[in-house]
Amino acid sequence: MGAEAVELPAGTPALPEVDGLLLPGGWDVDPSLYGEEPDPKVGPVDRELDDTELRLFAQARDRGLPVMGICRGQQVINVAMGGSLLQHLDGHEVRSFGRSHLAHTIEVDPKSELGRAAGLQKLRVNSLHHQAIGKLAPGLMQTARGDDGTVEGVETSDGLIVAVQCHPEELAADLPWARNLFERFVERARRAQTLRS
Repeated sequence: MGAEAVELPAGTPALPEVDGLLLPGGWDVDPSLYGEEPDPKVGPVDRELDDTELRLFAQARDRGLPVMGICRGQQVINVAMGGSLLQHLDGHEVRSFGRSHLAHTIEVDPKSELGRAAGLQKLRVNSLHHQAIGKLAPGLMQTARGDDGTVEGVETSDGLIVAVQCHPEELAADLPWARNLFERFVERARRAQTLRS
């Protein structure tokens, strides 16, 4: 896809000279970061990772870098921008079927970045999460929703932040829309780099 990945482990103090930031899936986000007590069904949290990703996201925004969020990444973005999470959703955790299992359908805004990448208004996606966006953060627009109302995609009006609740990285080899989503992220990063140089 024309991009070189740079690993940014928990504890990374500052964003290096990169052209974009991808926030991947992973552990649950610490509920105290959005002002809530943990639900008994909250899974493992890694506060150092939370703090690192929130810090790097803020630095990426300050630099005007494109950001892509996947699953937990979408949740981190929402929390970073002042939103909250639904701490547990029954029936959304389907890892036992495999990471590429297309668990349900989402409806996509055709004018959104996800909609342009997909060229479709309805997509079957792999659902591997038990948390989702609760209160949508100011500055984020919902771009996709599940049949049950779950926020399945968000972005900002400037197009620099694009996030999805599913895991397109597990589908990119087989489904063109998933690969297109990453290719378009790389292209946004390339354009942002050109503007800065």
